[in-house]
Amino acid sequence: MTKHKRPIMELIDILGRKWVLRILWELHIQASTFRELQSRCGDLSPTIINKRLKELQENTLVMKSADKGYELTEWGEELIVMFLPFNDFSERWQSARS
Repeated sequence: MTKHKRPIMELIDILGRKWVLRILWELHIQASTFRELQSRCGDLSPTIINKRLKELQENTLVMKSADKGYELTEWGEELIVMFLPFNDFSERWQSARS
């Protein structure tokens, strides 16, 4: 991973990786086992999911628990809260285009 002098750039690099936002969003909805997460992500390749989950765990956004499977950490939950206004906007935007 590239280390930046500015933390915002490092976070944007992480979030910009393919499927990261989808995985975070799905885990925000519900903690999941690997197979559940794969199914909820449209049967995404196990290799990609493994890679992204590893990166998200290394960056303290996701953790794996013995009983729930993969779930967001406090940092991951805080990050998703920041995306909720984008979700609201996107729903209104999509409705207006229909």
